[in-house]
Amino acid sequence: MAPGDSNQLPPPLLAISGLTKRYGPSTVLDDVSFEIPPNKVIGLVGENGAGKSTLLNLISGMVRQDAGEMLLQGKKYEPVDYRAACQLGIGRAFQEQALILNVPVYENLVLGHEQRFLRAGIFVNRKAMIAAAERMIREAEIDVDVRRLTGDYDVSRRQAIEIVRACLVPLYLTGVDHPLVLLDEPTSALARDHEAAFFRLINRIRAIGAVLFVSHRLSEVLSVCDEIHVLKDGRLVATVAAAKSNESSLHSLMVGRERVSDYYHETRQVDTTKNAAFLEVRGLDRPGNYHDVSFDVRAGEIVGIGGLLGSGKSALGKGIVGLEAPLSGTVKLAGQLADRPEIRKLIQGGVAYVPPERLTEGLIADFRLSWNVSMASGHDLFSTRWGRWLTTKEEAVSTKYIEELSIKSGTVRITCDQLSGGNQQKVVLSRWLCRHPKLLVLDNPTRGIDVGAKEEIYRLLRTLTAGGMCVLLITDELLELIGLSNRIFIMQLGQVVAELPAPVDAKPSEHDVVALMLPSSKNLPEPSRN
Repeated sequence: MAPGDSNQLPPPLLAISGLTKRYGPSTVLDDVSFEIPPNKVIGLVGENGAGKSTLLNLISGMVRQDAGEMLLQGKKYEPVDYRAACQLGIGRAFQEQALILNVPVYENLVLGHEQRFLRAGIFVNRKAMIAAAERMIREAEIDVDVRRLTGDYDVSRRQAIEIVRACLVPLYLTGVDHPLVLLDEPTSALARDHEAAFFRLINRIRAIGAVLFVSHRLSEVLSVCDEIHVLKDGRLVATVAAAKSNESSLHSLMVGRERVSDYYHETRQVDTTKNAAFLEVRGLDRPGNYHDVSFDVRAGEIVGIGGLLGSGKSALGKGIVGLEAPLSGTVKLAGQLADRPEIRKLIQGGVAYVPPERLTEGLIADFRLSWNVSMASGHDLFSTRWGRWLTTKEEAVSTKYIEELSIKSGTVRITCDQLSGGNQQKVVLSRWLCRHPKLLVLDNPTRGIDVGAKEEIYRLLRTLTAGGMCVLLITDELLELIGLSNRIFIMQLGQVVAELPAPVDAKPSEHDVVALMLPSSKNLPEPSRN
């Protein structure tokens, strides 16, 4: 088009050119270039470790590139830190929640913008803060009291709060007309009833600015995005129109191979109907969380626990392993009674537990990989009876699991905060696998993990159950619940309301499972905090 043409397209909201980032000898981003036009949702996909979070860190001012440049609305963009990026209209929701749990919701929403609410330069106008926070919450259609402590809310509502902060703070607190919102795995912890409001909010931001959407849920990326960029090993390997792509083609671009047709390895599912029960749960009760729960898990079996957020399934997992002791009921392992379960005794009895939030519950991010692997076994596997630490053994075992689980780390001495989410999750698994447990309790083990890493974990679970290990799988992923489980127990408001067989040749449908998750009785206990 000729200069001055009234139909000339506006400049991209953000243009990045030749972005490169190195950490020592490792190049995590290599000459990446693309544009984010206004009024678009741009997808960014890739395996864990492909460079997605590093790219978001560069855009949001958290790290500086080694080469390349960025232009924000046609002007050179070099944010010195995260605060500077925010002031220029960049909002971000992090893969792992970045909220302060012991302060009210409104303080989290206005964090970093408190100077806008000062009177006479020194007095904080809390009423104005609350009013601004309430305006954002109303627009996002989230049922949250901004005066309550953030930690009072379940993980889904906290995720919704983080999304609100990323999407609406640039608009309302920085005065930027055309914000750019960076969303890193935004729906990984959202309940289904919050997802609809989230997608409406995305469309609101699309109308005035733009969104860079990172997710391992390829169906979401395809449905919400206009264009999708694919990263592999730090390089931009493809850019595709969402309308002309599908999950299979994206998976192939991401991992360099076609997605296997038997994604959940259902053909390897073990028939356990004649096996003895290893775990027996009877009458487990914790008021406000779950009530009178009873079931068995047989040797070699994967038993799935499904339910909506607030059903009590996560609390049940913690109760079974003794992290949050039930008020009453019993847990038996191989016939041995464990009255009022205690985590240390159960670990010694062969129980392992992988929590849903890896950074807050699963590992210590600034510890070495090897230290995280040995964390649950310092009392027996990695020390002598006289207390001498077996560092050589610790590093050898860690190296073994780096190889077996394909953890992309380079060394056992790397700190876990330098690993991608998927590799961090493999470290958490390694901690327990080195103990050769008999029961593995998994709570959302593939949250925030790419499709390739998920497949690796599914394959691992089939191998473990073929060797006799049993698995209690608590998950919000419906297809994962159906595809992996031998049997499925459905919880509503703290109670088990249904048991579904899920043999290889007769898996229940998504429709049937969801229908059982929806509360259908007014006589069930009050909703629990999950």
